[in-house]
Amino acid sequence: MLPSRGTVEGNALTLAGYDVEAGSISVAGQETCISIPQLKLIFDTGRCPQRAVYQPHVFLSHSHMDHIGGLPFHVATRAMLGLSPSIVILPESLAQPTQNLLDAYGALDGSTLPCSIVPLAPGMEYKLANNYFVKSFPTVHTVPSQGYVVYSRKQKLRPELAKLPNAEIRDRRLAGEEVTYPVVTPEVAFTGDTAAEVFNSPGFEDALAAKLLIIEATFLEDDISPEHAKSYGHMHISEIAERADSFKNEAILLIHFSQRYSAEAIVEHLHRALPPSLRDKCTPLLQGYS
Repeated sequence: MLPSRGTVEGNALTLAGYDVEAGSISVAGQETCISIPQLKLIFDTGRCPQRAVYQPHVFLSHSHMDHIGGLPFHVATRAMLGLSPSIVILPESLAQPTQNLLDAYGALDGSTLPCSIVPLAPGMEYKLANNYFVKSFPTVHTVPSQGYVVYSRKQKLRPELAKLPNAEIRDRRLAGEEVTYPVVTPEVAFTGDTAAEVFNSPGFEDALAAKLLIIEATFLEDDISPEHAKSYGHMHISEIAERADSFKNEAILLIHFSQRYSAEAIVEHLHRALPPSLRDKCTPLLQGYS
């Protein structure tokens, strides 16, 4: 296993303070679903792993079946268990087709599939609980697609007031003085499927500064060129390695490796391809690889 900034317990990972729930998986062409329980969300649904249904927020990156196929199951299972309806955040162009998909499944099942569909344009905010919010950024794939950055927004005491007694700070606040200022921090970012042009996308600079970055790395071998990867809307590990200095993240979870690779081959390729400064931040998601 590559060195990791996180801890591993069973199939669960803790990276940069965030749990990547057991059952999270990303195998190119089969299924991608990443569950972050502290944030009550999943990125893409894959085939909807069992634990994923307990996270109410679904952030969809694009409409390929290995990323969206489990959505009807997520919605229907939450309804069956008496949980709140799924909240599905997605690219604007997917809103109506996704509703059509759920309507078709409901017709087949003889029931309704209750959920909220929330189109999110790049740069717009979606509010989560506990002072967290999400923005999307454009990605580059073979169909309309986008990634997401989850931010925290906290209030900090103004530095010039730090040495004052608590009572005086309280009195100033009650008198209408602004005693705090907002601090916004990118916490977790997810690319979904994308070519390396994403590094030039507006908003991606925050993904590169997030505490945890979840980024695709589909192709690893030298006989697959970056141009070949680009033609399929994916990345080659060399395109990540050559940008090693761009990653300001505490931890990076590499996902979506091609099915052609075994777990052992993935680790070997990454060890050779990544410079030590980047390798030390990276953990490959190997669930689903033999």
